[in-house]
Amino acid sequence: MTLQDRPRQGAGADGPAVALGGVDITFHLADGGRYQAVRDIDLAVKPGEFVSIVGPTGCGKSTLLNAAAGLLSPSQGTVSIFGKPLVGLNRRAGYLFQQDALMPWKTALDNVKVALEPMGVPEREADAQAREWLARVGLRSFVDRYPHMLSGGQRKRVSLAQMLIRNPEIILMDEPFGPLDAQTRQIMGNLLLDLWSRDRKALMFVTHDLEEAIALSDRVVVMSAGPAAGIVADYAVSLPRPRDIADIRLEKAFHEIHRDIWSSLRVEVQKAYAMGEGKELVEGQQSVGGEAR
Repeated sequence: MTLQDRPRQGAGADGPAVALGGVDITFHLADGGRYQAVRDIDLAVKPGEFVSIVGPTGCGKSTLLNAAAGLLSPSQGTVSIFGKPLVGLNRRAGYLFQQDALMPWKTALDNVKVALEPMGVPEREADAQAREWLARVGLRSFVDRYPHMLSGGQRKRVSLAQMLIRNPEIILMDEPFGPLDAQTRQIMGNLLLDLWSRDRKALMFVTHDLEEAIALSDRVVVMSAGPAAGIVADYAVSLPRPRDIADIRLEKAFHEIHRDIWSSLRVEVQKAYAMGEGKELVEGQQSVGGEAR
């Protein structure tokens, strides 16, 4: 029986996959001061739901992912995973960061296999599973390549396989495609949708790209400008699945959803700029089909 075949503990537990209830997160500064990153956050992600979080730079999007991962403890409020309070690290989640953490002295195969070492998976089984996952992400012929021999998109695929091989029940992704060029981002987005659609894990996805958020997600959550950022809007994305990233952006319904979400997001981006905090506009605010957004 492979790791993917094993029953997941608590998979049928009641409650959202991730629930943040009244969450405040305040950081203590070196000069003795305090910085309140987010305030009074209520957010629930259901099992099988793809939720993207957008907002101005510095609004605490990554902070929410870190709270869901158990890397940060709320100053106030609660974090629950499948109906149970989160204590310590969230071992039911996999986390993919913007920058890959591949070990340069290991091949692609060994970088993926290393994720199974803490689980005590036998060497032969780990090798077979790692090869299977590299094939799933389109790297069947690159198992013996070292990270410096791979393109940015290929390294991201190895990182994705490294995270998914553990079969997490929750997937957390923090601007995972940010460093990639536009064409590679589309390819990676379609790959992610294909992998996600096979078993529909709960997925929290942070991005600065509003178009990317809409094309991928079931819901898009908009955060306000920081400090003390909160959730100002929560939009359902009613576009049909399966989706192709390039094709879905040509649909009239896509433009309508984009217009609605940008009307909320634009206000917060402008606030961030006015405070001297925002340095990045949402990439998707530029024109689509000649329409200013």
